[in-house]
Amino acid sequence: MSTVTPSEKSLLAPPPKPQSPASQMLVEVARTHSVSPIRQMREMLSLNRGAGKLGFHEYYSSGCFDPELSADEKREYVGEKGSFQVNNRLSPMKDTPTRAFVRDKVMYCALLEKLGFRTTQTQAVASTERTHGNIPTLRDVAAIKTFLLNDAVYPVFGKPAEGSKSVGSVLIDAIDRTTQELVFANGRKVDVERFAAEVFEDFGQGFIFQTAVNQHADMRRMTGDAVGTLRVVTLRDGNGAKVLYSLWKIPSPEAMSDNFWQAGSMIAEIDTATGQLVKCKRGSGLDAEWIETHPENGETFAGYQIPFWDELNALATEAHMLFPEFGVFGWDIAMTQDGPLVIECNANPFHSLYQLATGRGILNADLKPHFDAAEAQSAKKASAAAKVKAQKN
Repeated sequence: MSTVTPSEKSLLAPPPKPQSPASQMLVEVARTHSVSPIRQMREMLSLNRGAGKLGFHEYYSSGCFDPELSADEKREYVGEKGSFQVNNRLSPMKDTPTRAFVRDKVMYCALLEKLGFRTTQTQAVASTERTHGNIPTLRDVAAIKTFLLNDAVYPVFGKPAEGSKSVGSVLIDAIDRTTQELVFANGRKVDVERFAAEVFEDFGQGFIFQTAVNQHADMRRMTGDAVGTLRVVTLRDGNGAKVLYSLWKIPSPEAMSDNFWQAGSMIAEIDTATGQLVKCKRGSGLDAEWIETHPENGETFAGYQIPFWDELNALATEAHMLFPEFGVFGWDIAMTQDGPLVIECNANPFHSLYQLATGRGILNADLKPHFDAAEAQSAKKASAAAKVKAQKN
């Protein structure tokens, strides 16, 4: 790991490790929601052992302590483990050997581009071992520094080749070649050599430098300079791929990426039929609040129309069927002035985002039949593949 101290880090650090709820949390929930600590503990144990595998900390972050939720509604919520189990039923590990390729952000986006899907442009990749064809590979600190000083086309977005939750990401607006300092989107300036050393030491096995996406002007009114990607989850059933749900990850004004765990970030539910925002939430747990307007610019959320909505749905569903063995994908899609563009594809989307944005558990009566249909199709495909294999043997 890097010798740079945490306070000096340039790249986005991971969120704090979840902690078991302290007695103060139990007392606060009892005080504000009239739910006794004994009842809280009983519900936490029950939900943790149930199908949703909700962790103790997730009981609070998801708001399942709310007495307005019935017992059945609380059982519809999933934690990170429960979310993985749902996805694994839809896309069984043993039946999806291409999972590692899909997770590889460089190779997967290169495939999309080759096949005519709009996606991000990779300018260079820092890696100690791999080569990347006609994409420049940066083998050491000096190469990263040279690239950033002489060859990079700014603004640049940097991120690890593998990972999630925006950990290790950075948005670089420009470089001051006189002082040899990088200028980040949040206004911070960092010495280019120190930055290059941090990238190489922490992510030497793979760090991507991409051309930063120029977000659609109308959406930029809402988000500022940081790109707020659209999380689109698609399911594949017997009729092909379709959009299950869609969300808009609206970054905090101070953030350089849109991950919801960053303070001040927001998450909005989108009506999948129309592409209009339904409602927006900021924060989680006891700090969660439904907000009607953007806290910085006063723009109203409800009814806002996402541009190029039909094109976005077509992009996600068509790209899904490149790998029809997968029952579920979570897409991070940016909206540019020319239409939607794939940022990343996730084979294990965290459904907690849906739960935060809607105030409903993912295993609700509206969505569960779609999960069941996708799971049945995955089982059918696996059975057919097994028969073919048996005949060959």
